[in-house]
Amino acid sequence: MVKRLSSPVRRQGWRVVAVICVSIAILGSGAYYFISTQTGKNENGGAKDLTQPASGPETSRLPEEPESGIILEETRITVPEPEGTLGWSFGAKKIEYDTDRNSASLQAVEGMKFIEGRPELRVWAGAVKLDFGTGRVDFEGHVTVKSDKGPSFSAAAARWDPDMKSFRAYGNVQYENGASKISGDELEIDLELEIARVKGNARFRSPAF
Repeated sequence: MVKRLSSPVRRQGWRVVAVICVSIAILGSGAYYFISTQTGKNENGGAKDLTQPASGPETSRLPEEPESGIILEETRITVPEPEGTLGWSFGAKKIEYDTDRNSASLQAVEGMKFIEGRPELRVWAGAVKLDFGTGRVDFEGHVTVKSDKGPSFSAAAARWDPDMKSFRAYGNVQYENGASKISGDELEIDLELEIARVKGNARFRSPAF
């Protein structure tokens, strides 16, 4: 009978191998846990950063609106009298509203002046400046003002004075009322265009004379 003897040295080698394998398994599990934990923290931190709102001042502002009663559209503006009735209505190729100065500038203008709620004066001008604080209206660029009743005047420039309820015109003034015509350097005339006073190189023409 043959007996097989196991070597004690060989058994000890197997034990060493077993210990090494167990140690590697433990180290691998610990490293995996550490990496997983760090990855989760980084992901959570990134998500937290993404959800935080961006700080900083807002640059967009809503445009300020004209004062109460003033109707400002793309190519038309309507301005009331101080008592609230219709005053002026203008159509223009371009309108710029200045909120700081409370005024407006118009280009290539055609408008009308209301008298007791009725449009009785027609106006044409190259440019118009409206001062909403004082109610003053400045006309430039060959101004023509014509009443529905017939009288009219033209000039290089003119100003509407809301306190005096009258126009002052300057430069190559021409006034017509029926067959009568008056020319001069300056003109002062009432709202109805019936009472006129011409200054500077005044000339009067009428079939009656």
